[in-house]
Amino acid sequence: MSNYRIKPLVLAMAFASPAFAQEVTQKVVQEAEQGEGQALEEIEVTGSYRASLARALDQKRDAVNNIESIMAEDIGKMPDLNLAESLQRVSGVAITREGGEGRQISVRGLGPDFTRTTLNGMEVPASGGGLDSSGGINRGRAVDFNIFASELFNRIDIHKTPIAAVEEGGLAGTVELHTAKPLDNPGFNAVIGGQFTADNLAEEADPRFTALISNSFFDDRLGVLFSYAKSERTVRQEGFGSVRYSSPANQGETWAAGSDPVINGQLAEGYSVNDLFTPRLPRMDYFSNTVDRTGLTLGVQFQPNDKLDLGLDVVSSNLKNDRISYNYAAQFRSEWDTITPTEITLDPSGRYIVAGSFENVRPRSESRAQYSETEFLQTVFNGTYVFTDNVRLKGLIGRASAKHDEEQYRFNIDGPVGGADFSFDMSGNSNVAAMEYGFDILDPSSYTIGGGLTIRKDVVERTNDTFRLDLEIDGDVFDTRFGLIGNTREVDSLNYDPVGLASVPTNTSLSEYPGMAVTFGSQVRGGFASALSTPSGFPNNWMVEDFDVAIGVYNAGQFEADLDDTLSWNVEEKTLGAYGQIDYTTELAGKPLLMNAGLRVVETDTRASAHTAINGSPVPISAKGNYLDTLPSVNFVWELQEDLLLRLNLARNITRPSLGSLVPAITSITPVNGNISTGNPDLEAVRADSVDLSAEWYFTEDAALALTVFQKDIEGFIAGQTVNGTLNPGVAAAVALRPEYDPSSALYDPNVTQPDGVWNSTRPENSQDAELTGYEIAYQQPFTFLPGFWSNFGVTANYTYVDSEALFGDVKSSLPGLSESSYNLSTYYETDLWGARLSWNHRDDYITSVTGSNGNAREYNTGPTRLDMAAFYNVTDNVTVRLEAINLTEEVERNYTSGADGDLNLVREYNSTGREVYLGVRASF
Repeated sequence: MSNYRIKPLVLAMAFASPAFAQEVTQKVVQEAEQGEGQALEEIEVTGSYRASLARALDQKRDAVNNIESIMAEDIGKMPDLNLAESLQRVSGVAITREGGEGRQISVRGLGPDFTRTTLNGMEVPASGGGLDSSGGINRGRAVDFNIFASELFNRIDIHKTPIAAVEEGGLAGTVELHTAKPLDNPGFNAVIGGQFTADNLAEEADPRFTALISNSFFDDRLGVLFSYAKSERTVRQEGFGSVRYSSPANQGETWAAGSDPVINGQLAEGYSVNDLFTPRLPRMDYFSNTVDRTGLTLGVQFQPNDKLDLGLDVVSSNLKNDRISYNYAAQFRSEWDTITPTEITLDPSGRYIVAGSFENVRPRSESRAQYSETEFLQTVFNGTYVFTDNVRLKGLIGRASAKHDEEQYRFNIDGPVGGADFSFDMSGNSNVAAMEYGFDILDPSSYTIGGGLTIRKDVVERTNDTFRLDLEIDGDVFDTRFGLIGNTREVDSLNYDPVGLASVPTNTSLSEYPGMAVTFGSQVRGGFASALSTPSGFPNNWMVEDFDVAIGVYNAGQFEADLDDTLSWNVEEKTLGAYGQIDYTTELAGKPLLMNAGLRVVETDTRASAHTAINGSPVPISAKGNYLDTLPSVNFVWELQEDLLLRLNLARNITRPSLGSLVPAITSITPVNGNISTGNPDLEAVRADSVDLSAEWYFTEDAALALTVFQKDIEGFIAGQTVNGTLNPGVAAAVALRPEYDPSSALYDPNVTQPDGVWNSTRPENSQDAELTGYEIAYQQPFTFLPGFWSNFGVTANYTYVDSEALFGDVKSSLPGLSESSYNLSTYYETDLWGARLSWNHRDDYITSVTGSNGNAREYNTGPTRLDMAAFYNVTDNVTVRLEAINLTEEVERNYTSGADGDLNLVREYNSTGREVYLGVRASF
């Protein structure tokens, strides 16, 4: 294209220190002035937020497909404290937060599993455990970005549309993470930085430390770079929860016999008292999250001559995460038939209870501890050999591994046997209840040992091996690329059961175990009052268990592997793909037209194994799968004017099924009627045909206005379904070992459904299609055209609208995790001495469960509006003081259920992590 204005050396200054950037810029300008009639405008590049936006915009403009980039402001300095927080600034990208920290991303409404993430050229197998009440270990394909310290990276690219040279798998998009290369910034460079929490409701001065050092040797032929990032983070998350609303009738229950409460309000037509929705477990909630994150990178780059470039990139991360939760709830759920409502107040619709008094309600205090550690290590060797000025061969080979080890302990204590009086009132606050109990909830003698004990251990190990070769040929007419890439991905999930537990009978008085229960002091009415608006009747303190004492009482902490558990399995996936791609520049209607066309062909082989219990012993099950995909892509960039581009992207892409869905484990089986529930090793990829059309107007320097419309037609969306047919051969072989098919067994029955017969199989299937359409508007501009003080301002803004529709069984719904509207707005002010920026981020409410639980039609999360800020002051040319804040307005996290008819908004969880403010200093040498 005729508007490629910046030499590659200038783009490399994205990783340079300010002084070096100025030196290289001057050198490039001098070279241009010496050229024959060449004219190159001098571009000032400094280590600033504005400069990083400018470099990212150049990357977008010069790409053949729809791409967004995030550049480090300076070497070792990403714009945000968390990678997910950086990604959410991009149009079409939304993040999910847990424990107040960004964890996973969704691109254009598709969930995290539909986004593929690479690090230094190979796919990332990074996953961890849940950070708050959601719990749950990530065994899917989604990357948990909180595993990594943001300081380790200097560029992030987000491919929203595919090209053949980018590996398949990211149906929503592909995120590419890059660490710094030592020869991008030759010579000696060193950066050291530190931060601590200046404002944290957890009352902990959490430190962050960063160091980077690089140098080059032998006339800049050899470069070595080392970086280190260490951070601690303590979060208190407190509030109210209902754990969904429900009614006695929806659970097949009734209130206690003879219940005839005083009713304030009019029952809805056709409703009885037993149809009324009420909080299942109205409770006080507390979650604490203590994170210790350590990251290391090593980069070695060797260029012995002008033809050969060799590199070694190593990235290591260790994340230790201790999560403690205390919840104190009045139990309705299965206790309906013993509870007597005495007085209730209805909402205006007459369908749910907003306040009530009850007898015989038994409370439960749940104390849960999760101790986890995630270790990640990636080693990548890469090289480039230049045969001629026009022919290059690139190669990569690497291994990435991640291991997540987690122990969970959940202990319960119950209130008085037979229950007690209980009342709640949400008439003045629909999100938080005032609650009162008819006994002293801080008296240990009122409690007994509760049921629901959970002691478990989970270990998830992932390994990815990758090799890749790319041949690039720049021709007189076409530029061509050919490549071959192979991957082996393996996930080993193993559940452990406790052994040697002491017998602790339920309903035993807690007084028999001194020190097991202690008083917990909440800060909800203190530091969190402004965020949560808690009513005066919200309890501040309650009884919880002392984990050290409880673990000792139960003699817990010893485990053995449980091969029969449905979470114990192994899946290996091998892919081999080849691609060809051409780039051709021509003219259309007298205007430059860049065409990019390519084709990827990839074969996927899977092997999944698990165990099933037969005659009390674990019996192995193994199954295989195979499928082939042909994935074309075409991209056009038409330069209508020097500053106006039209892009058209047509492509087919895939996302492979979650590896856990391929597991052939049998969760239930009834041979007498031919019913069986399993995973599905025969699943294939979800496939989609996509169209993107965009107009990009680069109306002045470092500024752009862009509009993109897009559509994806998705085939084979995976959903649970009952199908009538034969079993996978591996599953059938395991079924054949059951005693019903053994003539020597007393359970032998020749009339049952045979292993090779026709079964009613409940399993995940490629059964649904979906359509997704939307548009994005993005605007970026520094206000350098304004006079004086105002010229230092700038803005970036984007808005995304996405609409989708899919069938989930008989339910028609938008896709889970999809916010119909989302926007980002950042305003900044920068001078050579100081600068500041404010960033707003908003997304609409989104569905988390298409088929809700406990009689609710659906479940949702409330879309938050978050405000973050960052500011700096340059004390000297080499020393900078920084102030950064997360969640300035203390946005509350809220999710809710929809009631039986799907039109209600009934709070499920309502809590706050408060505000975090970091003060730090950064020095470069």
